[in-house]
Amino acid sequence: MIAFKKIIPILVLTILLSCSKSFKQNIAFQSPADNITEKIDSIVIHKMNQYDIPGMSLGFIRDDSIIYTKGYGIVNIESNKKVTENTVFHTASISKLFTALAIMQLVEKKDLSLDDKLLEVVPEIIYSDKRAENITIRHLLNHTSGIPDIYNYHWENNNQSDNSLEEYIVGLNLKLDFAPSSEFSYSNLAYDILGHVIAKISNSTFEDYVKANILDKFGMENSDFRYFKIPDSLRTLPHSKSKITQDIYSRKTYPYTREHAPSSTLNASAQDLSRWMISFLSALENDKEKGIIQTMLEPSTDANNHMGLGFQLGKIEGLKKIGHYGGDIGFRSYLMMIPDEKIGLVLLANCDYKEDFRQEILHAIAEILIAK
Repeated sequence: MIAFKKIIPILVLTILLSCSKSFKQNIAFQSPADNITEKIDSIVIHKMNQYDIPGMSLGFIRDDSIIYTKGYGIVNIESNKKVTENTVFHTASISKLFTALAIMQLVEKKDLSLDDKLLEVVPEIIYSDKRAENITIRHLLNHTSGIPDIYNYHWENNNQSDNSLEEYIVGLNLKLDFAPSSEFSYSNLAYDILGHVIAKISNSTFEDYVKANILDKFGMENSDFRYFKIPDSLRTLPHSKSKITQDIYSRKTYPYTREHAPSSTLNASAQDLSRWMISFLSALENDKEKGIIQTMLEPSTDANNHMGLGFQLGKIEGLKKIGHYGGDIGFRSYLMMIPDEKIGLVLLANCDYKEDFRQEILHAIAEILIAK
C-alpha cells in the first residue's frame, strides 16, 4: 500500500506531462537598424521570444497622432490566428482609469462631489462597521477607503444581466481593514462600488454610461466593458503557465463576470486605447484652470504619493508618467502617458506570467520616443 501511494503522484505527473501542449514563441527578427519601427520590433520580438508570450498588441501616440500600432504573435496557441492592432484584449485594471473618469465627469456636472459620503449617495449598502460612514468618493478613488480587496472574482459565473452589479453591491456587508484615509490599500471592490455609484447617479447601467460618454465619444468603437458584446473575430484568449510542467496552456475560463466590470472588465484594442490617449492628453492640455483632468493627476493622499484619482503616478527619464498596470488570469497590460512630451504608450498581452515584460518593453520604447 505504501509503495502504491508513492507511485500515484508519479503517474499523475506522467499524465500531465504527456497531455500538456508545449508552446515556444519563435518570431523571426533582424538586428535593429536606425529606423524607429525596426528598433521597436526588435525590442518587442526579443521579449516575446524570451518569455514565450503568445500574443501582444501595442500602440504609441505623439501629439495628436497615432505613430505606431501593431499586433504580434497569436490570439490562441490552439488556433494560431494572428493578433492585429484591432484585436481586443481583457485590459484588467486599466478599466479603473475609465471608471475614475466617469466619476469625475459626474463631479464636473455637479451631480456628485469628491467629498460626498458614500453611504449618503448609496444608502442601500449594508455595513456592520461604523467606520464605513466616513468613506467618501475620494477615498474610493485613491484606495484609502479601508474597503478590502477582492480575493475570488468567480469569473466562472459569467453574469451578464443588467442588475448583476447592483445585486452584488447591495448584497455586501461592508467591514473595513482600517479607518478611511488612514492608510493606502489597493481595492478592486472599491471600484466596483464606484461603478454602482455611476449607475445610480446617471440612472443607467454602468456600461451604458461609460460606452456613451467615454468609449464612443473618443472613437473606441471596438471596445466595451461587456465581453459578450465583443465580436468573435476580434477576441483573444487567456494563457497561463503550468506550475508543474512549465508548459503554456490556453485557459478555458475568460475573466469576465459583470459585477466586476468597473474594476476590471474593459475589453479594448491597442488602436482604440491609442485614440483615447490622444483625446485625454488633448483634454489635459486644454485644462488650464485645474479642472477634472488636472485633479486626477495630482497625488491625492499622504498615504501614497504615487496615487492620483484613478491614475498611478511615477517618473521615467525624469519626466512625470501617468497611467495604470493591469493583470488578471491569462492577461497583462500597461498604459502609460508622458504629458510633458505628449507621448502615450499601451501594451496588451494574452498571458499572465513573467509580467515584468510590460515595463521592460514599454520603458525601453518610451526612452526611444523621448530621445527622438
